[in-house]
Amino acid sequence: MDTLKTLWKFIKNARYLKGMTRKTAAAVVSIENPHGDYYTIALKPAEGFSWNAGEHVMLRLPGHEEVKKEYRILSIASIQEEGVLLFGTRTGREASAFKKALLSLKPGDPVSVQGAFGWFRIRDGHSPIVLFAGGVGVTPVRALVKELAHSQTRPIHIVYSSSDFYLFGGEIQAVADSNPAMSLYQVSAREEAQARLAALAGQYGNQAYYYMSAAPAAIDSVVKLLRSKGVSGSRLIDDTMRGY
Repeated sequence: MDTLKTLWKFIKNARYLKGMTRKTAAAVVSIENPHGDYYTIALKPAEGFSWNAGEHVMLRLPGHEEVKKEYRILSIASIQEEGVLLFGTRTGREASAFKKALLSLKPGDPVSVQGAFGWFRIRDGHSPIVLFAGGVGVTPVRALVKELAHSQTRPIHIVYSSSDFYLFGGEIQAVADSNPAMSLYQVSAREEAQARLAALAGQYGNQAYYYMSAAPAAIDSVVKLLRSKGVSGSRLIDDTMRGY
């Protein structure tokens, strides 16, 4: 069933997948470990490479024989103006062979990039926006927050749920503090997130767009909640790739 849902989303959102076959190169700028098993990766893209806030790319690692046939789809955390492709990821208890190879890279090492593509993008310039990020799912949400940093003509609410560490939390808080139209709610329990989202759905209904980026089970739970509050499926946008 999940496969059929994903396939239908690809068909329905085909216009957002045009960049899927574009290939280019990038070089590692930095790899940092801000907390526990959380990592951030910054790449310098080739001249002329462009992307939209909320999109994904496929990464491959040339020169690493153990993963030469593998790739990972990762959500971009940065916007074009920052000049780098920024990613956030977690390794879990045991990093995969691909992530071990990725995190072993040094500044200047090459990375193959395919994309960018994806439908986790701002739809218009006036609708209220509710952003839900669960854990490291904040990766594409950071990009949307940066994109919306100077948008003060509509309400923007960010519900950021994490049990241990708020990746990019300081940056998002700084943007929210400088924009009177933007509100950030950092929560640590599922019930807190659900209560806040329920209140926002009650306030905005189908006037708002609701963006969700988290683990599949968390997204399913939020979708169920919002639909129970009368929010139409056409107002729900999720980061289906879940690439972190």
